[in-house]
Amino acid sequence: MCESNEEERKQIEGKTPHAEQRSQEAQDGTVTRQVGDVNRVVREGRLFQDAETGYYVYVKSDRVVIVDPATNQQITQFKNSRANTQKRIESGR
Repeated sequence: MCESNEEERKQIEGKTPHAEQRSQEAQDGTVTRQVGDVNRVVREGRLFQDAETGYYVYVKSDRVVIVDPATNQQITQFKNSRANTQKRIESGR
């Protein structure tokens, strides 16, 4: 993954069906899906771009939001149960 600049960060326009499912899981109490305010993660998190898919990956602490840059739609969201999310991303694991 490569880091991108902050000017490309935008408010999420909508959700894919997969993201909507993950959002509903979070609302239903699935702890690993509760990332809080998705737009806050996008606004305040570090931005990476997945080399395989081209998706933007926003990381704030242990919270991750994945966005399709072509449509600015959220693909998925999750909360990593491990405290070293940032370190794992930087090492490519």
